[in-house]
Amino acid sequence: MNRPKPTAIRRPSSAAKTSGHAPPGDFIALGSKSQASEPKAPAVLLKPASTGLPADRKREATSALPSASGLSGLNKRPKLSSTPSLSALGRLADVAAADKRAISPSIKEPSVVPIEIPPALLLEEIEAAEGEGNDDQIEGVLCGAVKQLKMNRAKPDITLYLSLMFLAKIKPNVFATEGVIEALCSLLRRDASINFKAKGNNLVSVLACNLLMAAYEEDENWPEIFVKERFVSQITDLLTVSMMLGITAQVKEAGIAWDKGEKKNLEVLRAFQNQIAAIQRDTVWWLHTVVPTISKVGAKDYVHCLHKLLFTEQPETYYKWDNWPPESDRNFFLRLCSEVPLLEDTLMRILVIGLSRDLPLGPADAMELADHLVKRAAAVQSDDLDVLRVERIQLIDAVLNLCTYHHPENIQLPPGYQPPNLAISTLYWKAWLLLLVVAAFNPQNIGLAAWDGYPTLKMLMEMVMTNNYSYPPCTVADEETKTEMINRELQVSQREKQEILAFESHLAAASTKQMITESNSLLLSQLTSLDPQGPPRRPPPQVQEQVKSLNQSLRLGHLLCRSRSPDFLLNIIQRQASSQSMPWLADLVQSSEGSLDVLPVQCLCEFLLHDAADDPCSVEEDEEGESKEQRVKKRQARKEGIHRLQKQRQLLGRLQDLLLGPKADEQTTCEVLDYFLRRLSSSQVASRVLAMKGLSLVLTEGGLRDGEEREQPMEEESGDAELLPGYQWLLQDLPKLPLFDSVRGMTSVALQQAIHMETDPQTISAYLIYLSQYAPVEEQGRHNDLALDVARLIVERSTIMSYLFSKHSYRPESEAVLSALGSIFSKYIRRMRKTKEGEDLYSWSESQDQVFLRWTTGETATMHILVVHAMVILLTLGPPKGESDFYSLLDIWFPEKKPLPTAFLVDTSEEALLLPDWLKLRMIRSEVSRLVDAALQDLEPQQLLLFVQSFGIPVSSMSKLLQYLDQAVSHDPESLEQNIMDKNYMAHLVEVQHERGATGGHTFHTLLSASLSSRRDSADLKGPKMSVEAPQGPVWIRAANQIPVIGPDDDLAGMILQLFPLNADPRWQSANPRQVCLSLQQALAQELARIRQGNALVTGIAVRLLQAIVALLNSPHSGALIMAMERNHVMSCPLMRQLYQYQRCVPQDMAFSSLFFKAVMQMLTWLENPAVEWGALRAQLKSFAAQYSLKHRLSDVRTGFLHLADALAYQHESEATVRTIISTLKSGERCNAEAELIGKVLQGLIEAKSSYLEEFLSVLLTIGMETVTKHPVTGPVAMVNTLLLHEGEETSVKMEADAGRLDPSSSLDFLWACIHIPRIWQGRDQKTPQGLIEAKSSYLEEFLSVLLTIGMETVTKHPVTGPVAMVNTLLLHEGEETSVKMEADAGSMEMANTVSSSGLLIDWLELLDPEVISVCPDLQQRLLFAWIKGKESMGAQAPSYRPYLLALLTHQSNWTTLHQCISILLSKQRELRLDPSSSLDFLWACIHIPRIWQGRDQKTPQKRTEEFVLCLKPPELICLVDLILSESEMNSRSPSQSKKTLDVASCSLIQSRLPLLHSCCHGDLESVKKVSEYLINCIKKWGDSVMSKRCQNLLLQIYLQVPEVIQHVTLPDTILSSEGAADGSICKLDVLVHRLITLLADTGDSKSAENRMSDANMACRKLAVAHPVLLLRHLPMIAALLHGRIHLNFQEFRQQSHLSFFTHVLAILELLHPLVFQSEHQRALQDSLLSFIQVLQNFRRYSRQLSPLISKFVQCIQKYLTHDAGAAVPFLQKHSDILQGLSSENPDMLQLKSLLTGLTLPLKSESADSAAEDREDILEVLSEVDEKSKRSPEILPYFANDFQSLMNSPEEVCRNMAFSLALRCIQNNPCLAVDFLPTFMYCMGSGNFDVVQTALRNLPEYVLLCQEHADVLLHKAFLVGIYGQIDTSSIISEAMKVLHMEATT
Repeated sequence: MNRPKPTAIRRPSSAAKTSGHAPPGDFIALGSKSQASEPKAPAVLLKPASTGLPADRKREATSALPSASGLSGLNKRPKLSSTPSLSALGRLADVAAADKRAISPSIKEPSVVPIEIPPALLLEEIEAAEGEGNDDQIEGVLCGAVKQLKMNRAKPDITLYLSLMFLAKIKPNVFATEGVIEALCSLLRRDASINFKAKGNNLVSVLACNLLMAAYEEDENWPEIFVKERFVSQITDLLTVSMMLGITAQVKEAGIAWDKGEKKNLEVLRAFQNQIAAIQRDTVWWLHTVVPTISKVGAKDYVHCLHKLLFTEQPETYYKWDNWPPESDRNFFLRLCSEVPLLEDTLMRILVIGLSRDLPLGPADAMELADHLVKRAAAVQSDDLDVLRVERIQLIDAVLNLCTYHHPENIQLPPGYQPPNLAISTLYWKAWLLLLVVAAFNPQNIGLAAWDGYPTLKMLMEMVMTNNYSYPPCTVADEETKTEMINRELQVSQREKQEILAFESHLAAASTKQMITESNSLLLSQLTSLDPQGPPRRPPPQVQEQVKSLNQSLRLGHLLCRSRSPDFLLNIIQRQASSQSMPWLADLVQSSEGSLDVLPVQCLCEFLLHDAADDPCSVEEDEEGESKEQRVKKRQARKEGIHRLQKQRQLLGRLQDLLLGPKADEQTTCEVLDYFLRRLSSSQVASRVLAMKGLSLVLTEGGLRDGEEREQPMEEESGDAELLPGYQWLLQDLPKLPLFDSVRGMTSVALQQAIHMETDPQTISAYLIYLSQYAPVEEQGRHNDLALDVARLIVERSTIMSYLFSKHSYRPESEAVLSALGSIFSKYIRRMRKTKEGEDLYSWSESQDQVFLRWTTGETATMHILVVHAMVILLTLGPPKGESDFYSLLDIWFPEKKPLPTAFLVDTSEEALLLPDWLKLRMIRSEVSRLVDAALQDLEPQQLLLFVQSFGIPVSSMSKLLQYLDQAVSHDPESLEQNIMDKNYMAHLVEVQHERGATGGHTFHTLLSASLSSRRDSADLKGPKMSVEAPQGPVWIRAANQIPVIGPDDDLAGMILQLFPLNADPRWQSANPRQVCLSLQQALAQELARIRQGNALVTGIAVRLLQAIVALLNSPHSGALIMAMERNHVMSCPLMRQLYQYQRCVPQDMAFSSLFFKAVMQMLTWLENPAVEWGALRAQLKSFAAQYSLKHRLSDVRTGFLHLADALAYQHESEATVRTIISTLKSGERCNAEAELIGKVLQGLIEAKSSYLEEFLSVLLTIGMETVTKHPVTGPVAMVNTLLLHEGEETSVKMEADAGRLDPSSSLDFLWACIHIPRIWQGRDQKTPQGLIEAKSSYLEEFLSVLLTIGMETVTKHPVTGPVAMVNTLLLHEGEETSVKMEADAGSMEMANTVSSSGLLIDWLELLDPEVISVCPDLQQRLLFAWIKGKESMGAQAPSYRPYLLALLTHQSNWTTLHQCISILLSKQRELRLDPSSSLDFLWACIHIPRIWQGRDQKTPQKRTEEFVLCLKPPELICLVDLILSESEMNSRSPSQSKKTLDVASCSLIQSRLPLLHSCCHGDLESVKKVSEYLINCIKKWGDSVMSKRCQNLLLQIYLQVPEVIQHVTLPDTILSSEGAADGSICKLDVLVHRLITLLADTGDSKSAENRMSDANMACRKLAVAHPVLLLRHLPMIAALLHGRIHLNFQEFRQQSHLSFFTHVLAILELLHPLVFQSEHQRALQDSLLSFIQVLQNFRRYSRQLSPLISKFVQCIQKYLTHDAGAAVPFLQKHSDILQGLSSENPDMLQLKSLLTGLTLPLKSESADSAAEDREDILEVLSEVDEKSKRSPEILPYFANDFQSLMNSPEEVCRNMAFSLALRCIQNNPCLAVDFLPTFMYCMGSGNFDVVQTALRNLPEYVLLCQEHADVLLHKAFLVGIYGQIDTSSIISEAMKVLHMEATT
């Protein structure tokens, strides 16, 4: 009988979760058996109510039935409600987020003991327990039934499972208890022992599911145990299997074909890939939103599921349970499922999961997973598949947020401290690489955002695009910008380090209390600053390698380069332009085979230029005798050249198709031509040449065809292209473009700019011809620009015009250019004259250089004055051949018998000077008579005198000039005579012009002669004292110290006659021809320099001068001229030498050579007259003639040898003959002389001790090498052997007669010449030279053996002539020869090819003298330590053998020998000039000889004192110091390095020798004192020389190492102010100073911290007074410590003693005045001051509390202004607004107001009425102050600030009165002058012209009152004049006069 029982509340299901899960074996009821019999609280099973009903509904009472049939009356137990948070299965995320309701029974650790009963009794047992109300019995029976089912899973008992099914139908609530639920769930666990493919009975599992379903059929929320965590894993497994099941046969076939490179069924494959990508997107969404709400999956399982769904898990996890897919398909299936696109939502959700704190995937794992997926998807890239499409820009922030570093939350940072934004370094750079890949695939959004807003990512994009991974990137072409980037990176890195250390210090202070330093920091190597939009950071080396690898594998650069919107590539190309080469473009275009259309046309153009710069087919053909490797290399180079040529043709075809093809459009045509045309105006010649070559290629069809001639222009084409065949592309091809009309304007503008930069006359000619024919002049503005640009060319580029239209050289194109210019100006003037008066058709400019022209015919025009001058200059060139507009222009400007047009200034209407004097001179020099007549009209006498003295005037024009002078004498002789400065010169000039053939001027000459006669008479009467007052030459033309420039039209014959007067008339002795001589020499020198540089554009001055000399020599006055040249050899010899040098520079110009030596011989004919004394000119000409004669008379080499043999036999002069033979052999002539003849000549040269012996032998042996294989007897080795044997025989004879006098010098010369012939080794393998030494090594050994054997016979008696001396001599000879050759061939590679024989000689020396220096001490000391000739000037290194010999000396010599060497090196009495580097290296080696430490303990003790080996005496220390200084001096004489580089190297060298000096002083302060005193004396001795600076540097380094030396010696002030203290040198007290500054900055609120700061402050102040240099070294550190505190609020700033720190620093800076204001400390000082300014800005509200700090700060910057206003004013002006605000907060601070007056910018504009009222008020006040100050000037200082502000006023009256009162104030109290200095400086640099003029007007008086800053003021005035185009010379001159007057009084 069923009785109602009390309800038993079901336990929460969460308990089951916390208790863990039972193993997958048999069901085990937890708990002890004894607990089963214990009484338990009665429990009633409850069924959860439906919605709206209570959960604990009571059950109905039923009666017990005795049989099974009675069970039908049993009622269902109500289910218990529960409270855990569960989600309904299958619900979406929004439903899952709804209210969680109490569900399920409480499932804790079950304590049910299973009760096993027969299946037939199950229902009865349940009924009985029900009747008794024993719920525990019911649970036990049901658990026992479950146990029986598990034990017999394969064949369950039918009665048992049917009974359970029946019970579930009538009483489902009995299964809703804790123990039964867990028991049934255990049946659903998978048994790992059962195979998936094995056939089994699933009846038990189905039964368990049905029973649970029946129990919770009416419940909405199910227990969490139904889900076990396995549910998520199983769903994951199903999803992965489902994805692999999607690989159908068609997909598999398409995948296999794709692997083979076949494109079959791609649609099927792409559909599958997109399907997998979509599934992965949905599964990630499921894991992100659904799984966390339905189950608490473990972290490891969650991450495993995520990886598995994305196919990033280990392969075996996909098939280990079910053994599917089969082994043959596993890898293929997995690859198909993984190589799929990555959808944007998938990537974003992974990033969000990583950012979520509630999900188990951490940021690092999320970053790693996202990085892997992005790179995997990118590797699958294909044109028909979007593998990585991202639209949301937020992706960048999400990725960067993953790498953010968050400190532990349990650590409390100091209040107000804001931790820096930091990122984990590895994640930070991984994030950038991930974004780089995404940006490459999404350039339109992600890429554009990165390019515009993320500089680091932009830098990485540029790296992959340019394939250059250096930092700074190669796209930064400007060296200054690169340096700025590097310096900025260093600054950011240093600031980052300080921030991280400070941050970690705060963390440690709150946890471990450990002092954090750079050495023990944990975060320093792991974190970096997170400033993604800040300046680009330098990637670590491993990141650079990763970027390179990514670019190679994923072709990121290619993807970015082919983006056209945005066009990153075009941006880079336009930025770099022609600044540097872009070799990466070649790789880019190379990788774009067949897809050139994806690249911008600018890229193709740049690549074409890059390729056009190299000749692709310049590889030489194979030659005989080449090695196999060389031939292979040449063939490979030819193949590459052919490939490049093919690529260039393809590229050129593409560009030509864009221009000339049927699809050519306007935009593309403009882009292509614009790219080339812009480069035509480049400042670099190479860039312009390449641009023209590129245009020629793209505009000419078939421009790259091999062996084809360009098509000749047709007859009907313009003849201009024939005159300039290299410019057919411009004159013929460009106008043929289909869209030529679209580019006409652009082309003309580009060419108009190019004519101002181009230097090649032919190119300019082509440009001008094109502009005359095709320039669009329809618009008036364009026509004006064309005329003005051409006019600027004509007027301003006179050299080009002179070359184009030179009278001395005819060029066919000159006529065409002249016609073109005439056409341009003719069209322009006709158009402008059509305008009516008052019609403005010219665009005005600021210069106002336009003039209004009016002709007598009534026509008017307005044009630029340069255009007028250009047309006149064009007319002076004369008419061209053929039809032209010359005469029409001539009639317009110079009409016959009509007045010239008049010109008026357009702004003032005043009449303008149309023809200035320089233009009139050009007209007078012209051949056009109408121009000459026009220029000579209405000339003043001084103008006539000026023109008659000018060079280059034709005879006809000179005749007219002289006639006008005659008329001037007739009209007004007095005024004319007054304007003649030097009548002697003028009379001589008239006579010279008469000799040229000019007529007229006789009246003028008579006037001059009469005046000269009267003056001579008066001079005779007065005596010789009048000679002092003789005039010093003409001053009308130019000043005496100014060298005139020789023009192309100057009369050189007249100059020669002026230099060398034909008769020595005393009237002309006062003339000063030096200026003319200097002009000629300068012109010749410039021409020689251009020829040596290979520049073809020369003026032809040498040719013209030689022609003039020859013409005069052919005249009747030739003898007189030659005698004058001999007398004045000071001028004639340099000119003739320059002509001879010109002849040597252009030997191919046979006409010049012949003409020159003809003139030489003609002059020698006169000079060799016995009546003429031997002079300098004759000697010089004879030398020229001898060299020319010998060179051209020598028929062959053999004849030369015969002449030389005769000369040597009879002891005649042989030097010229030797030089001739040497030059002939060097020129390539064959040596056809017999061996006997050669030997005879060589023997004669040896006996004569000729200085040319070595050079002669070297050349002879080099020539002989060509025939050594065929004629070994006459080879060089045989020749030298013969000579040596001959000399050896003679030597033996002489030794018998006079033993011990063997001189081996001749043999050594021969031997040395044989070994060191450079041409012997040309063309040989550098590593294994097969020259004389290797090929004939037996001869070389024989030489040495013979020589050494000869020496051995006398070694005992005469050691000097022994073998050791001989070997030493050879080595010394080699060292000197090497240095001499390095001096002669500096910078060439020839020395690298010279073979040295020193190794063989050193081996001999080591055998002969193991101690190296014991046999011949003097000679061997020279070998080891002597200075090598040539090393001083070339900065060469010591001989290569010297280090080895020094090592032998230190290791093999005994102690006595070493001591002797040291004594010699450090002795004052030594005669040998030492090589300081070798000597110092030897001394350093002596200290570290291993033998010294033999027998010592090898374990170095921790605390050991340094042992000093060399205990030198003071004189020896002084010698050591001299060696150090000498080494520094020698090292700084390298001509190939800049002065700054040499100074740095010199300082570094001195620092490197300090350890040696310190060791030699052996710690003795007295020794250091001696050295310091010696250096101080040297500094006084050398003054301001470079040597003095080196002494200062060494003394400073000693002071840094031994600071206590300052107590014993007085260091000069220059030492403390030198820049060496701030460099990278090491100081002994650096650690101490660093510690003191750190303690000073270690703020805190404790008493101990305050005491430490106070002590550190006192120590730092003492240090600032005693050792300011040492403290200034750490000024950047102080600035950094200040900067790290500016972010604090005021409460923190004051309470934590930061205010005290700032106050202490300011006081220390005050003690460091004025050293702190020096240039080397400017940057650190300004950084420190900037921190003070920012603090004062932040705490403006608390300015009263900070008033002491503000007052001291203002005093500091006031002193800064006083000491260095040039640096202080710009710095303070940047922050004037902050200081202005500070002044407003502190109105009583007068000093700050005074400071701001000079820094204040102009006031803001006010309304007109108020401004007028203020102006009147100000004037009234100023007037009142003016009146009162006249009586009481002491009131003026109170208004000083007002005066300073009004000195910059735009109102003139106010400004003038302010300046006047200010000067009166300064006069009354000159001490106030310094206060007005900033204001004066600002006014002079003002943008208001009137303010500048007022300041300059008052400058002289103020300079007198402020003399201490006169240099600054005058320098500023000079700069104002230079850059402001203001004439300040008079102002400066007046100021200088005032200062000079004051100085002399």
